[in-house]
Amino acid sequence: MSTTVNITPDKSLISKLGRTGYRTEQAVAELVDNAIDARLDGKEKITVTLDFRMGRIAVSDDGRGMGAKALADALTIARETDGAALGRFGMGMKSACSSLGKVFTVTTTEAGSEARLTAEYDEDKWLGDDSRGWENFAIGKDATGRDRHGTTVTVSNLRVPLYPNQAPNFRKRFGVRYGPHIEGGQVEIIVNTRACKPAVQDLREGTRNEVAIELRSGRKISGWVGALDKRSVKGDYGIHLYWNGRLIKSHAKFGIRNHPEVAGVVGALSLDHVPVNFHKTGFIEESPLYAEAEEGFKKSPALADALKACSRRSGGKADVRDVFAEPAKPVESRMGMSRAESFLRGAKGFVADRGGFAMDVGFEDGGGGIYEARKAPGGAQVKIERDSPAFRAFRNPLLLLGWIGIEAELLASGPRDAESFVRERNRRWAEFAKESLPRETTAAERPPKVPPRTPGYSLTDDLVGLHDDLVEDFGHRFQFTAASTLSPFMRISHTKPVYTLHVTRGTGDQMAEAIDGEFVAMLNPSSAEVYTALDLGHDKIVVVRERSERMPETWAPPEKAWLDLYRESTKGNLTMYADELDWVLEDLVSKGLANPSRIRSLARRQGMARDIESYLEAV
Repeated sequence: MSTTVNITPDKSLISKLGRTGYRTEQAVAELVDNAIDARLDGKEKITVTLDFRMGRIAVSDDGRGMGAKALADALTIARETDGAALGRFGMGMKSACSSLGKVFTVTTTEAGSEARLTAEYDEDKWLGDDSRGWENFAIGKDATGRDRHGTTVTVSNLRVPLYPNQAPNFRKRFGVRYGPHIEGGQVEIIVNTRACKPAVQDLREGTRNEVAIELRSGRKISGWVGALDKRSVKGDYGIHLYWNGRLIKSHAKFGIRNHPEVAGVVGALSLDHVPVNFHKTGFIEESPLYAEAEEGFKKSPALADALKACSRRSGGKADVRDVFAEPAKPVESRMGMSRAESFLRGAKGFVADRGGFAMDVGFEDGGGGIYEARKAPGGAQVKIERDSPAFRAFRNPLLLLGWIGIEAELLASGPRDAESFVRERNRRWAEFAKESLPRETTAAERPPKVPPRTPGYSLTDDLVGLHDDLVEDFGHRFQFTAASTLSPFMRISHTKPVYTLHVTRGTGDQMAEAIDGEFVAMLNPSSAEVYTALDLGHDKIVVVRERSERMPETWAPPEKAWLDLYRESTKGNLTMYADELDWVLEDLVSKGLANPSRIRSLARRQGMARDIESYLEAV
């Protein structure tokens, strides 16, 4: 025996769909996807308007538009519209609009018709009027009186903020997201009167190769891969993965390791047959189709060539003779302190031919100054003092050696008194190094001590290698804090790591540069900038904050870490679920790792006493 029941969705479904994790840019991209799906023959113009004065967002196109049935289908949850490619799931417009604001209006005219149709969803009216339901959604109709077609979606009563640098950020991100469509002349995308331009990567000459791979299943993936002219120090390398011309994941470590040795491999691949989630923020990586595509790309000769190009430029293969060659060969733009010292210790003397001018280069230890230069038959002799503090001030010895070579040649080939010039030059180098290296001479500027491991509380495993490198190479105080130590206590919020690292004021740029490889460093970012980085698929982010507070240890004790987590989350810089802060604090206290009185004391020093006291009383 069976019975039937009514399972019509609750009217609150649309508003609930809007709470499924969209970022502002991501939600607007859903509407752009729909516009691209509606493209007619020729180039389509899509206009995105962020109206700061009126507080609304609009996306307009001159595509095919919609008739009454197509508009009804577009408003129906989970129903695909005809011919949809990017907007195939029938969820995007409703969930995206609802995430942006409480009111959205769709105005559309179908090509070949003068009938203009209008549909409006107002959350308050929709939920507050029992007479309105799924079966009687109103669509208005009037005549345009002119030959025009296309669709405009306008969202108002916004839930999301609009801010001044949002439009340029959108243009930059959309240039990456829709690069193939723009480059192919299919669409022009305007954001607040200015066109988006495809992202351009500065590739090393001769390293770009096309990719066309037929997989075991008979399916194909295509695109290109190459090597950056200068390797990325902030994790901005890897493969842009596209689906039907829309960027799904940027800088994906697809087929390559997440490692500094390959921090120059870039490219773009179209994986049109691989399934994506309905937000189109990621591929279904558990899918056999994804695994097959990645395995096929790993075996690509084009990828092998790009990896070879990167390895030739990095990873301990620097040669001092490249700097003194004529013409000089390209050198690495950055070298860590430990590797720089190893490089200098291993440097041996040689003779360089600089276009008929012979330069005899040697190295000394323990001498004075930074170098000596004197004329010699047919050229010059140069002695370089590799223990000079000037090398530590520069951090990259290749650049300084290049300047020494240029100066030495000019001195040896000119009429001036080289000996007195070099003496004065060495004196000034010594002054420069003294001013530039307070960390070498002032104990207080050295990094704080590494705290002992406390059972049940320590630095997150992801950060151990980075922490140890910074202890060795970074010359100022720093402290990992917030999610950097508390992520193991976070139950559901920490889906993508956003770590926090505090440094002394004036050293943030150096720290951001020092963070290399698998992490993306962001110096004093706004919450919107953090969300954009997450939206673009960055897997591990380190937020660097400059502070004036004293940092006695390289990672924060539990009370300070929790207080910093509170500050990051309440400012919107770190997305957390309701009660997550409570759970973290409860775990720390129950395990004897944190003391509320200690939190109160720290809060008073940081001017947060009132907020923290109110919070603790409520808990």
